[in-house]
Amino acid sequence: MHIHLPKPLHGWREFIGEVGIIVIGVLIALGAEQLIEAVHWREKVAETKEQLNGELHDDARSAYTWLAVHRCLEGQLDAAEAAVGNARETGEIPPLPAYTPPLALFTSDAWLDARSLQVADHIGPEAMRDYARLYFFPRELELNIVQLHQLAAELQPLTHGLHHVSSEEAGAYQRLIGKIRELQDRTAYAETLLLKRSPAPVRLSGAEMQEAVLAARSWAGACAGRVDLNWRPAPGD
Repeated sequence: MHIHLPKPLHGWREFIGEVGIIVIGVLIALGAEQLIEAVHWREKVAETKEQLNGELHDDARSAYTWLAVHRCLEGQLDAAEAAVGNARETGEIPPLPAYTPPLALFTSDAWLDARSLQVADHIGPEAMRDYARLYFFPRELELNIVQLHQLAAELQPLTHGLHHVSSEEAGAYQRLIGKIRELQDRTAYAETLLLKRSPAPVRLSGAEMQEAVLAARSWAGACAGRVDLNWRPAPGD
């Protein structure tokens, strides 16, 4: 049996050549690994942005649907406010239409996931600031909608009418209506800003807006209509 021993290196030139081959191989391997990682993060960033834009688009659709009935909600509060004001003199509140704010869904799950994972570091600080500014609105609106429905439940007795209403009771209902109106206006303004500041990938199409209006009119009536993106609360509201 013949045993082949490695040939001894002859001189520094040959030694450096062997080392150079090893170094080049390592550098190629590291470069390939970095390239693969860069491609991975580019794909992950693109996927995350698509998820963020999709979630914000759904939030924008919820905002538009809610705003489509904003005039209806104002009318309901106006009627309740007038009836409660008259009750200070008459002691009676006739049965009133229910105050019915839409149960709109606003979410920020994709944003929370992006912030908790390393992908946020690869999106870039400017893009992250832009997303943070937009996601301020869904986070606030999610809380506002819950509060509005809780307050709406406190107005529910007015739908049956009340008798022998004292001045104190009328005053309590007036304060409740004022609180609801302030929160409703704040909600409407946040939704308007979300729609106005949304970039192209998030904006609703004309067909989606029309679909939202038709859906709103199907249950709210003719008071529902297209959204005025220049609306803002009156000074002092």
